[in-house]
Amino acid sequence: MKVTAHWKSLLSFLLLLTIVTSACKKNKSVVVPNPELIGNWTEDIHPGVSSIMPRELILSKDSIRFVSWDQATQQVTYVQGTYRTEGNKLITNFKEIVIRKNNDKIISRTPVSGGYFDNATYLLNGNKLTLNYTSYPADAPTPATMTFNRMIFD
Repeated sequence: MKVTAHWKSLLSFLLLLTIVTSACKKNKSVVVPNPELIGNWTEDIHPGVSSIMPRELILSKDSIRFVSWDQATQQVTYVQGTYRTEGNKLITNFKEIVIRKNNDKIISRTPVSGGYFDNATYLLNGNKLTLNYTSYPADAPTPATMTFNRMIFD
């Protein structure tokens, strides 16, 4: 079979197209959270200043949980989802609120989106984590700050 100039041109074009498109593939880099953030963090509150239980922030390599306790009702609320970091930004994507009674029986599961740590930036200073974010009380968005201490287990 004789290959004509037309077929040679077509094959050359297809080969060139294959090389160009494979060379131009986007680099799908995975955004990895800052490994220094990973761990259990407890809210920095001073005894006598507040009657609330300290809240907890649990950061793993691929998930975030914000935990609060209500002693009166013996209920624990978990707001859970995923997060990532970009520079000093903490970008959260909360997906679900789970309420447990006595930290055991699930009372409710509610889908959720947004509303926690919006526009957050973080400052990590040793074992102290400070989050600056936007809070949404009833009247208007308000700048807010929470400080956490790393929980160190023996």
